[in-house]
Amino acid sequence: MKIMKIALISAALSVLLVSFNAAAEEHLVVSGATNFIPMHLFIKPGDTVKWTNMTIHNSESMEGLIPKGAEPWKSNIGQELAVTLDVEGVYIYKCFPHFANGMVAAIIVGEANNMNQLDNNAKGREKGVIFKLKKKLAAK
Repeated sequence: MKIMKIALISAALSVLLVSFNAAAEEHLVVSGATNFIPMHLFIKPGDTVKWTNMTIHNSESMEGLIPKGAEPWKSNIGQELAVTLDVEGVYIYKCFPHFANGMVAAIIVGEANNMNQLDNNAKGREKGVIFKLKKKLAAK
């Protein structure tokens, strides 16, 4: 009887795991000449972001501008990349070769709960993306 209960619990957990994975979505970010489209991408925890059209671009998270406990990323120039984001908050990222041209964007996973961290750590081009994000969040 005890083995049967363990088997049933195990089966139920497997179904829940499959359901959770099936609910996750993939979102595309397209690299333009000197911008990411969209500039602000709203997703749920567990969703995947994939960057396309990366011929002369890369994608890299910016130090101090992602939620605490989140994993940073950095692709090579010309490399398409897919990242699954689980930690809630705002992730600011850039294209290194075109950062001076303002190629910076944000991914908002669930709640934007790290805005103070962003305000304290933002230094340059990323401030514009954060400013526009605040306006967008205030309008919701």
